[in-house]
Amino acid sequence: MPLPSMLLLSRLLLLFVIPLAGFASARPNFVMIAIDDLNHYTTPHLDQPDNFLRRVYSDPKRLAEIGRRLTPNLQRLASQSLSFSRAYCASALCGPSRTALLGGIPPHLSGYYQHNEHFRHNPALKEVVTLPQYLKTQGWFTTGLGKVFHKQMVEMRDGVRQDWPDSDYSWTRWVERRVGANADQGMAEHHGRSDPVPAARRTLSPYSPNDGLFTFGVSHIPVEETFDFQNARFAADLIAKGRASIIDGRGQPTEVVLPPDQPFFLGLGLFLPHLPWVVPQEFLDRFPVAEMRIDSELVRWVTDDITDLPAGTARQWLGKDFDSLIATGEKLHGPGGVTEAWKSALQHYLASIAFADHCLGQVIDALERSPHRDNTVVLLWGDHGWNLGDKRRFRKQALWEGANHTTLLWRDPAAAAGHHGLVCNRLVSLQDIYPTLAARAGLPVPAHVHGRDLAPLLADPQAPWENVLLQTYNQGNHALRTATHRYISYADGGRELYDLRADPFEITNLAADPAHAADVAAFHAQLTAFLARDSAFYRKTTP
Repeated sequence: MPLPSMLLLSRLLLLFVIPLAGFASARPNFVMIAIDDLNHYTTPHLDQPDNFLRRVYSDPKRLAEIGRRLTPNLQRLASQSLSFSRAYCASALCGPSRTALLGGIPPHLSGYYQHNEHFRHNPALKEVVTLPQYLKTQGWFTTGLGKVFHKQMVEMRDGVRQDWPDSDYSWTRWVERRVGANADQGMAEHHGRSDPVPAARRTLSPYSPNDGLFTFGVSHIPVEETFDFQNARFAADLIAKGRASIIDGRGQPTEVVLPPDQPFFLGLGLFLPHLPWVVPQEFLDRFPVAEMRIDSELVRWVTDDITDLPAGTARQWLGKDFDSLIATGEKLHGPGGVTEAWKSALQHYLASIAFADHCLGQVIDALERSPHRDNTVVLLWGDHGWNLGDKRRFRKQALWEGANHTTLLWRDPAAAAGHHGLVCNRLVSLQDIYPTLAARAGLPVPAHVHGRDLAPLLADPQAPWENVLLQTYNQGNHALRTATHRYISYADGGRELYDLRADPFEITNLAADPAHAADVAAFHAQLTAFLARDSAFYRKTTP
């Protein structure tokens, strides 16, 4: 069925699903935590074969210790949750990934490949019913703050109103707030401002390229005064006390009170570890660069890796950040500066994850003392992956494993206690969140929504499942991820194929070998079939 017809069916569904007002206690609350640019460098996932930290910390004991320093609070949540060790985004860019997740329509169908404007300016998404919007129409009080959709505040751009948080449709009460560690120029530019950063607020690393957003250094602002920490504290107060107040992003006092007769959906978006990686020194101290095994051999390894990439788009996506970084290192210290610059950049990314985890701790503490604890489902996700030197690049926007592999946790107090702390190794997509949450709310899944209800895996993490996923970055560029392989097809005709069982870091491109021509053809046919799926496919088939 054409996409406009699916959207019409979804809107008609809102008219016929009867809200269960007055029965809040029978319906679950939801807390959704989005952590920007969080890949799978998290404590529950350090043992994944493609986790690049396994190359950086080759000693298993050292890696385990890094995990304890990195995300102890996320690990606390994981001990109460089902962790999906092989979760992937729909697109390795913030806006398209989040729009697909919360809107239910993947980028190759919506055409929303970038985030230059709010998604409702896209004709295919103008009338889309988002996940929080759907819950709002069915009696949930929907509220949130931070980076949940692509941005968190409404802007006027070239005379056009950009309702980035979708406050007109998705939220009963949206709180406009700035985000991050509020100590860097790059973040100001990300928010559409160009105000100078006082030197007293940050010190950039000598290895930082100082190239737009790609900067890293030390913030001199106390943790408790950062936007992300205060936003998490607001969410924590709302969960524990039922009310919270804060000064919003326009300088106005704002209070939100949870209605006693409605279930609630609370969205919290933490900005770090999004660039720039500027965080207080205490988080950098957790990851001494002397513990990292980044040497000339690793530099050669990632450099040799890219020799068999197809010409064209694939090589363009390598970007210039790695080159910029090593050039800065060489300028300071000669050839030896290359590895020191790489270590410093990775240290700042890890410290940014640890900072986000520290903010998260407030929310987990609040959940444990909340009167809603036993009726609140919690889901936490990163919006995509990130390459931190693997594939000789520092960036997300690509179709390789590192750019698309992310973190997904689902805590449900209704789940059997024996499932808490378990790990599911089935392939799942962030696209599966919308249908899973709608079904958990006791609602029909809207007709336009792509993705599968994860309920079978939440009941049995080893249940049979279709282990095949799609990722898209820009028009005509797609990756098919199966249980064993990653196949990439570029719009310019370039092809890549990796056997991830033997080659988890995607070093050897089998598509460049004529002996694998039949395999390439078979995976391309499978990709073509996947691209032809409509949303009805997911309602009429079982995993």
